[in-house]
Amino acid sequence: MVLTEPLVRWLDRSAPDRDVVISGRVRLARNLLELPFPHRATREQLAEVVGMLRPLLEAEGLNGTAIALETLSVHARALLVGARVISPSLLETAPERWVLLNADWSEGAVLNEEDHLRLQITCAGWQPDLLTHALVHWERTLEAFPVRWGYLPKIGYLTASPINLGSGIRLGLLLHLMGLQRARQITRWLEALQALGCHVRGLYGEGSLALEGYVQVSLVGGREPLPDLLARLRGTLRTLIQAEREARFQLNYEALAEEWNELSATLRHSQSLSLGTTLRALAVYRMLGMMTQNEPQRDYADHLLFSLAVYPPPEPENVSVERAQWVRRALWND
Repeated sequence: MVLTEPLVRWLDRSAPDRDVVISGRVRLARNLLELPFPHRATREQLAEVVGMLRPLLEAEGLNGTAIALETLSVHARALLVGARVISPSLLETAPERWVLLNADWSEGAVLNEEDHLRLQITCAGWQPDLLTHALVHWERTLEAFPVRWGYLPKIGYLTASPINLGSGIRLGLLLHLMGLQRARQITRWLEALQALGCHVRGLYGEGSLALEGYVQVSLVGGREPLPDLLARLRGTLRTLIQAEREARFQLNYEALAEEWNELSATLRHSQSLSLGTTLRALAVYRMLGMMTQNEPQRDYADHLLFSLAVYPPPEPENVSVERAQWVRRALWND
């Protein structure tokens, strides 16, 4: 398969609190009882996982896109990392790793990553009811599959990482907290989230930086169902959203517009661009859209964010040059 751009159509939908919460996501991990975890399995055993689960998942709607990751170029896999479909660890070539997605990429499954199955449900904005409804549907669907999942009554569902034992659920939010970051207030809010048991990371998982207020927050289920996780997070998140909006009122529009003019000159004339400079430009472009009540500009910035090819450092040769060319095409059609 040739993948030239992500097909993240779920971002086209209007959603509440989209100005602060770019997206919400729930992941569900499951492993087959009879087979070893992927890091201990042979290629034949990994192929058996795919043979058992792929047709069942496709029959339930994950039949829009099916990708064997080892058949993709490194660039195509980097696009999937940027679209938050796979983790950076899957950039390495390995056998029998598959991605199955529905038509708008709002639901998908990764086979043979850390676990045999990682199901993912994604939506724009803060929509806890939508995530809960979709997760309940998939939990029931997976239990009806003619397979045996690894499960112990006292522990819950078995996963390759002990962190994910229990329900196998991980709730994640992608936030844009540029107002709080520019106001130098972001640290205490991230500490408040950590006090709730949240993991706070950069855009692309462990080791990535929280640039220009782009922050990834996740909460692991343990034995808790999703409604309990949402209840634990709901009050603090609502207060955080309000605090971010109030911090944005303190931003100086003229100064931000001048910053964008300077960035534009860099973007239009530089032969190469770092990921950090590109993310800074998207953050400023996004914020200007919101300050002028230009929602299409805000949403386009989000589309560009999910369309970036993302590589772990050190990046391959010429990536920064290709990124500069991509930015000019995306913003000025050059």
